[in-house]
Amino acid sequence: MKKKVTVLGNGLVGSVMALDLAEDEGYEVTVCDRDEAGLGRTKERSRGKVDTRSDVDFTSPDSITEAVRGQDLCIGAVPGFLGYPMVGAVIRAGVDLSDISFMGEDYREWDGQAKAAGVTAFEDVGVAPGSSSILIGYACDLLDQVEDVTYYVTGLPADPKPPFDYKLVFSPDDLIEEYVRPARTKRDGRILTVPALSGRKMLDFDLPGIKLPRMEGFFTDGSRTLLDTIPSPNVTEYTLRYPGTAERMEFLREIGLFGTEPVDVKGCKVVPRDLFGALAYPKMRLEEGENEFTFYHVEVTGRKDGKRLQYRYSLYDERDGVTGYPSMSRTTGFPCVIVGRLVAEGVLKMPGVNPPEAVGKNHKAVERFMEELRKRNVVLHHSVVEL
Repeated sequence: MKKKVTVLGNGLVGSVMALDLAEDEGYEVTVCDRDEAGLGRTKERSRGKVDTRSDVDFTSPDSITEAVRGQDLCIGAVPGFLGYPMVGAVIRAGVDLSDISFMGEDYREWDGQAKAAGVTAFEDVGVAPGSSSILIGYACDLLDQVEDVTYYVTGLPADPKPPFDYKLVFSPDDLIEEYVRPARTKRDGRILTVPALSGRKMLDFDLPGIKLPRMEGFFTDGSRTLLDTIPSPNVTEYTLRYPGTAERMEFLREIGLFGTEPVDVKGCKVVPRDLFGALAYPKMRLEEGENEFTFYHVEVTGRKDGKRLQYRYSLYDERDGVTGYPSMSRTTGFPCVIVGRLVAEGVLKMPGVNPPEAVGKNHKAVERFMEELRKRNVVLHHSVVEL
């Protein structure tokens, strides 16, 4: 019998997740969004395999609960500011969930209700947090003692163009949140809060057969649950952009253009972030066929059998020339879908609301996860170095 799955959100990532699931005859897929034109394109690309709904109101938890009730699995791909109530709505429907919503709230507050309902939910299952977190959890589980976790992540156009040197590859609101939400890091066992865009440094990376540009790294709030779920006294995430980006974004933030409270402009109430979006987002729109890449590099340092080791994982991916899927859509959407499949198949039956690194303790699930990424031509470079 086919498993029934509903995808909430049909944007750049949600549409790819729906299409990926629809390629499996074992799944009956419905994707929900208010954009009827976008839904039509997804249905056409799926050759009619995807059902669509435009009547689900993502701002209404009751509407979400009714939409997913009776499903075997829900895939969440709503903007971050809608993520927290969405999780509760899906739990109340008694449906398992795999979700990429980059919410500001602590989704683990839903853990008790999920356990009571027998619902398995995995959150932040994108690229980073997401697949990088799964590998971090796995490496920590392999080590006897963990000393440090540091990782770097980005998604960038292959041919950068001013003034932003960036193209939108996921929710614009979530992008701005990276630049305004205070970043948390862990140093010597203490969780510290620092301004987003701080800690800037220039970085060069070397991967076999791949030419990567010089990039600048800065702090963002992507470490999230890793700060208290893994046994490492030091945890740091750097977001990578083309040089100069952090200074420009910091200027825009400091003059208030990322603010969400209305300001008076000649008698009119204007939300600064809305104004910024109206002017800037069209300049950051990813063009049809434009190439972009996703990259992360993870270093987990610790001790095993008396030796000091460092587990290194690097991912590099470009736009798929056959399907046309943007790289960030692939590397964000595929991990979420794969974890969802593992939940639906019973490989990851863990009632409660779980962070992605929790997958790392299930070595069978990690092997399947990496195998499924390879099937989709998402390549991981892995090495273990004795220090």
